Amino acid sequence: MALTDNVSTVTQYLVDQLDGEASLGFTNVFFGDQDIIPSVPCASVEPGILARELIEARRFVQAQMEFIITVYVAQMENRQTNLKNALLKAEATRDKLDTYQTCGDIVIFSYCTSMEVGTALRDNNLLAAARITFYAISQVQLPSA
Repeated sequence: MALTDNVSTVTQYLVDQLDGEASLGFTNVFFGDQDIIPSVPCASVEPGILARELIEARRFVQAQMEFIITVYVAQMENRQTNLKNALLKAEATRDKLDTYQTCGDIVIFSYCTSMEVGTALRDNNLLAAARITFYAISQVQLPSA
């Protein structure tokens, strides 16, 4: 495949890869965050910022794309246990995301830049959750007139 700066293409790649990763045990992986979480553990991939910078006179641009992966683990019952489980699931997810170095050859390089664990309120349910920021760098040539 060719390199891309289409955020939708990379988002769908991440959704498909996480959804097919049996070792993570997600019941669902959503394209975009959800107001109602039907079952846990699950994840969502939210497209983020696209920044482009001209790098060559032949109209090549470097694309820097950011994505937010939210991992929902369990309803909050025991804060210590639930947050520990959220941390463990987030670390496993981060480690798996870091293996998608070129996202199936559609970006030059990618990696997780940050991770935070806490809670999320969805449909009046407090869930143990984690937020992972995933960063991808690509390069494309702008179209000619």
